[in-house]
Amino acid sequence: MLKSLTLVALAFAQHVQAAAYTPACSASNFSFPELDGTASMSITAVPIYNYTATSLSIGGILGSTYTISFCNVSVTYTHPGSGDAVNLQVWLPSPSSWNGRLQAVGGGGYSASFGSLYMTQAVGTGYVALDTDAGHIRGTEHAQSPDTWALIGPGNVNMQLVDNWGSTSVHEMAIIGKAVTESYYGTNPSYSYFTGCSGGGRQVMMSAQRYAGDFDGLLAVAPAINIENFIPAGYWATQVMLDLGVIPPPCEVEAFTKAAINACDALDGAEDGIISSLALCDFDAHQMIGQDFSCNGTTLQFTEAGAATVQAAWTGPSSADGKVGWFGLNKDASLSTSYISTECSSNGTCTAVGQLLSSWIQYFLAKDPSWDASTMTNELFMDYLQQSEQDYDSVLAADNPDLSAFRVAGGKMITWHGLADETIPPNGTIAYMEKVLEMNPDSSEFIRFYEAPGVGHCYGGAGAAPVDALAQLVSWVENGTVPETLAAADTSGRPRELCAFPLQQVYVGGALDSADSFACRPRAENGTLASETSFV
Repeated sequence: MLKSLTLVALAFAQHVQAAAYTPACSASNFSFPELDGTASMSITAVPIYNYTATSLSIGGILGSTYTISFCNVSVTYTHPGSGDAVNLQVWLPSPSSWNGRLQAVGGGGYSASFGSLYMTQAVGTGYVALDTDAGHIRGTEHAQSPDTWALIGPGNVNMQLVDNWGSTSVHEMAIIGKAVTESYYGTNPSYSYFTGCSGGGRQVMMSAQRYAGDFDGLLAVAPAINIENFIPAGYWATQVMLDLGVIPPPCEVEAFTKAAINACDALDGAEDGIISSLALCDFDAHQMIGQDFSCNGTTLQFTEAGAATVQAAWTGPSSADGKVGWFGLNKDASLSTSYISTECSSNGTCTAVGQLLSSWIQYFLAKDPSWDASTMTNELFMDYLQQSEQDYDSVLAADNPDLSAFRVAGGKMITWHGLADETIPPNGTIAYMEKVLEMNPDSSEFIRFYEAPGVGHCYGGAGAAPVDALAQLVSWVENGTVPETLAAADTSGRPRELCAFPLQQVYVGGALDSADSFACRPRAENGTLASETSFV
């Protein structure tokens, strides 16, 4: 207790010292730290006043508008001999506005960072904010494809930029960001945090697994743990669709999802538009063939090709020997977002659209900007899946269950995943957490994972998403308040508590708008565990 009080007093004294200090927002006030394998290219510092932007918190669906003033420090550096140029942004609030903490924010898709989309809210809530572009172009508009950076030339992947994106830039961001913070305020941050969703969640996981001492607290939402597996595997439904030569309209795809929800919603006893008892849902799309559904006011019938395509998205791909493949999406996920993305013209002709999944095969596997997906056979698709595992697992996979270094460093992590995620199969995260628990049965002391039934990718869906997971993480790190459950609410404001894995949210009776109607219980004995599926 005495040690804890001493640390709190020291942190408070550092914060008071920083608040009384008036630093200069000038490049001359900053220097590049000693960091093996890097060389500084430039440092700029510009004071920004009354900057107004709408910004999201990680895992949040509703943005808020902030007006902030800060010192914008931009650090550009290279890895000598590689020809890359990595840019790191550090946004420093005024000493009187600083809460003494640092928050790094991740990116998503093929972009390592989203800039002001996340950084503005961090500064607006008192944090020093930082992100890195990993040597790529940052921003949401570059998240769908790596076309601007993946290849040096046809057949030649830029492995330095892949390595930057994989993990190297994450560690460098922490070291440089803390050095800039210390130069500006005259003290280090009392606590440092790293938050990210999707690709940003993978960056966060990499920090825990490879650079355990860089951050005190980590928040990984819907982490893209095995991006080298699930991104190319996610193209399987489109491959089946193109092989059949029939492109279903979006309304048919959505009608299949609705039919699955209608069939499996009540299996948990609560009819709330959410499939919570996933292991009990044995609905097969083929049983709907020939039945009617409504498409924008027109009555159509479910087709065999549509059923085969949807079922492929749910099961995921698998080679004949069952050794190559990946998990599919759960049956209440919105398939038309990524896995079966189609659009139709006014004459009824439908085509496949979307780059997120196909871009991986095009640039990292075929390594050809002119690659034509329509020429790919099923056999070549399976070969590409195996190639992706072999070529990129060591660089990009954030699936090492040995978190002993993170535990020793005193770090704490909260991670959660929506079970109706339409982009990253949540069973991949569940399989990883099973391995973590198997390796360390007491891992809940430093990492806690929560399933969010009915929640989509990072946010959205019919389910309840965490309302402020970062606040619960901060309380755990700084006050020792263990997040036994994660406070959540759906878009109507109905509260629910998310359960720490391996416990499962169960309806116990009562009104659906009451959190007391749900409880955390051990998983059903007949529940299928994610790790029971075997892949290379």
